[in-house]
Amino acid sequence: MKIYRRVGPRIMIGIIIAAVCILALIQNYSPTPPASMWNFAYDNIEVFVAFIIMFAVIIAAGSISGEFSKGTIKLLLIRPINRSKILLSKYVASLMFSFIMLVLSITLSLVVGGMFFGFEAPSQANVTTMDGSTVENVLPHFTSSIAFVSVDILMMVTIGFMISTIFHNSALAIGVTIFLRFAGPNIVLALQQYDWAKYILFANLNLRQHIGGVPYLEGLTMTFSVITLIVYFFIFIILTWWIFNKKDVAT
Repeated sequence: MKIYRRVGPRIMIGIIIAAVCILALIQNYSPTPPASMWNFAYDNIEVFVAFIIMFAVIIAAGSISGEFSKGTIKLLLIRPINRSKILLSKYVASLMFSFIMLVLSITLSLVVGGMFFGFEAPSQANVTTMDGSTVENVLPHFTSSIAFVSVDILMMVTIGFMISTIFHNSALAIGVTIFLRFAGPNIVLALQQYDWAKYILFANLNLRQHIGGVPYLEGLTMTFSVITLIVYFFIFIILTWWIFNKKDVAT
């Protein structure tokens, strides 16, 4: 795939690998190092996701706007392939890259964590959740956390892809998406006194708040958050598809 032939994505993957190793080194010499590879991977999953989202958004934002800036979008559109398939292929490629990085970071964190902190069967390990409770038999909880952060990645890549497709500006897409990703929870907390705040995307984006965490807003449930995210997802996808197909992109 064209993504992996470029230098940028290879550097991004290298940064992920380096980040895992550096975190292991730092935590190995901390006063309270992780108890096992599972603790290391679980405790640092948010760090890995932050890197992955940043890199994945850069790839997603440049996938369409890059074709416009280089003028190659015209070459794509003269082929006997409809616009929807072109858009879908770009979107899927961006998602594949992001989830490859997620699998790489999780796998590497378990391997490196095992080398530094000891290999341990998941049935014998336990982790401490965000609310301070202890979870034994870590595998189900760990798997759920990975699934939930995957939703986070999916939504942010979709937002970056949508902005890039609408405005043909990768810098705008990257800046806005990354800003929203990291400022979103603070925006929600600032608006928590309003009833409609629970409908904000970022009040529901972190599904880990529903397992061993404290919901951002009172009354938020897993079901409500999942339904809200599905609605937002389809709005983003439909808007992206409609604008790309209606706009005179060949000029």
